[in-house]
Amino acid sequence: MRKLHLSIIFIILAVFPLAGQMHEGPGWTSEKITPAVTYYSFSGHDDVSNAPQQIFIIDQDLSDPRYALRFSYSPGNVPTSDVFLRNNAVAAMNAGYEASSIVIKVNCYMRSCMPKNTVFDFPVPNWKSEGAVYTDGMQNVRISFDGKGKSIEEQRAFYAASTESNIFTSAPMLIDNFEPVGATFVDPGLSSAELKSHHYEDPIRHQGVRHPRTAIAKTADNHLILIAVDGRWKGVSEGMSARELTLFLVKHFNPQYALNMDGGGSTTMCVRGFGDPTTHVVNYPTDNKTYDHAGERLRDTHFYIVEVDSKPAAPERGSERVMDAVRADRSLAAGLDRLYDMSAKRLTPAPKGYEATYISHYGRHGSRYAYNKKTYSLPLEMLKEAEGKDNLTERGKKLLADLDAFYVEGKYKVGDLTPLGWKQHEWIAKNMIASFPAAFKKGSRVDACSSAAVRSIMSMTSFVSSISKNAPNVSVYAHEGTLDIQATRPNMGENPFRYKGPDAYFPYAECPREFFLRKVSDYPTMLGRLFKDPALALGKRDPSIVFFYYYMLIVGMPSLPEEEQIEVDDLVTNDELARLWEYDNYERFREYQPYTLPCSSVVDDMVAKASKRLEEGSRGADLRFGHDHVVMALLMIMDINGTAYVPPVPDDLVQSFQSYNSPKAANIQMVFYTPKRGKKGDVLVKVLLNGEEVRLGTIPTYSGPYYKWNDLKAFLKARTDSFVAR
Repeated sequence: MRKLHLSIIFIILAVFPLAGQMHEGPGWTSEKITPAVTYYSFSGHDDVSNAPQQIFIIDQDLSDPRYALRFSYSPGNVPTSDVFLRNNAVAAMNAGYEASSIVIKVNCYMRSCMPKNTVFDFPVPNWKSEGAVYTDGMQNVRISFDGKGKSIEEQRAFYAASTESNIFTSAPMLIDNFEPVGATFVDPGLSSAELKSHHYEDPIRHQGVRHPRTAIAKTADNHLILIAVDGRWKGVSEGMSARELTLFLVKHFNPQYALNMDGGGSTTMCVRGFGDPTTHVVNYPTDNKTYDHAGERLRDTHFYIVEVDSKPAAPERGSERVMDAVRADRSLAAGLDRLYDMSAKRLTPAPKGYEATYISHYGRHGSRYAYNKKTYSLPLEMLKEAEGKDNLTERGKKLLADLDAFYVEGKYKVGDLTPLGWKQHEWIAKNMIASFPAAFKKGSRVDACSSAAVRSIMSMTSFVSSISKNAPNVSVYAHEGTLDIQATRPNMGENPFRYKGPDAYFPYAECPREFFLRKVSDYPTMLGRLFKDPALALGKRDPSIVFFYYYMLIVGMPSLPEEEQIEVDDLVTNDELARLWEYDNYERFREYQPYTLPCSSVVDDMVAKASKRLEEGSRGADLRFGHDHVVMALLMIMDINGTAYVPPVPDDLVQSFQSYNSPKAANIQMVFYTPKRGKKGDVLVKVLLNGEEVRLGTIPTYSGPYYKWNDLKAFLKARTDSFVAR
């Protein structure tokens, strides 16, 4: 029977020329949205489905580097227009089915990998991941029939092992290397009654009857096709079956590959400058059962096309110079676990007639025990497992004994501030008062707030206690609560005030795991110091994950009380530790880059409170206590020392993004200088990172490291506006 159906298809193909590009004539319109993006629409009687249809199509020329296809994942479910608007997209369209049925990987982070073997609560086989769309977030897009012939378990394992940075799976595959496989996904000979006799979620009924349809396709000449077919509007747009959509695509676009996505009430397309003037929805979604543009269904996955932003100029330093410094200095190689440098810093004197009267501060918590229990438990688990298999070297036996003894109490201290962490904040507060005494005169006011993490609260407590001790005439108030979240840890999921804005897209195709395997390919050598057979010790564990925690175990040890520290320095050479830092730095960038959006609220808070203080003429400081990821996000937002620059290749990322700039107790201080009594002049600002004077972007200074406040304020507003949808 299948051979007969394929014969029919090839007869149809003989009638429909393979050149494609036949989307013109009665019912068709076309508009050039950008030099690389064309918008087509069709309204009328379609002779493929032999029914009235309304169809909306975006054609992107993938050879144009100014435009990129990107994936969006919104775990709370949002309308397509929300993704379109917050990313200032050229076009956007809904994407995948329910997360429980498909693979969702965005920005190298696996959000879902077919976690269920049934659709909803019904015993229907999970068939919705037979095809996949891949992209690097730029112009490289691939559609592939990778789930073909695989069981659910095989599909899950295949996609989980993929090093692709962005994956959406779906079904059915409509066109595979020009073969119209979607035309026979369901037996076209089945009657309407036979189709409807199946369960609604059964693939035969699901794809055999007419519905609104969403699909993505790619042509042999490197054009991407996004297509939305309206349905359920009798006499206006009847919708299509998978077979009809396949043949429609073959006739009008002749793609080499095409994949059906989630349709029905989910089908929605937005196009810049068309459709609803507010949402730019061009089709007629059906969720409100009203023939208008307002019936969008909330979904978690979307496609969108954006104009690629221009990048800031490259900083004047090379990646090899950075790596040489890291190899030579194990404290730099400690990255986020680097200890704070409590030594006096040379500061440029204030311009004549000025004094420092106010400080706006963001500080990371001080030294702590590992924030993740696996830092201790995973190596211990591997060592104990190897002991049972007589797979430990003498060095491995010693580490097992040391770590086992440490873990008895250490497992209860995970995330806690250490005595050194308390001491760091005492010193920073004391040094701040000594460096800027005019800000801490009698009558000055200090307001401090913290994230909800206990280590941050304890760091704040140490800091304000030191202020009270060293500047007893200063009024001090410290607090933590929901209203402080925008100033301390705005990326938290439960933040009710969280900013909205464009998705921050990972600019590199190489996932951290792939980066690790390339940079640290000799990891068996390191394991060989502990295990006789490194491969046996590793087993089925992912080496990149193992060494993520192994690295943190090593570099985190100096933060602990001396009597609790375990000897670990000899486990890696300087070069090995430097490359482990480079891998960790790459992973941190992937994780922290998206925080530039929510953490823009910290900059807004600093600007707003500073403006109010200056207006009041009050002295003192506003202090905020939080985490390393916020500090690193602030460095990118404020473009401190060129951190905003994103090099074109991943090996050069260390030129600008260096996690060791956010050591334990890291802090950013905006120090405000006002004219002394009887003097006039602009308010000036100097910015310090961990006590060192820094530069921000390319804005001109007033003198040395000093900026005019109005210039700096305008610069910071422009920076946050680039991340936030106001």
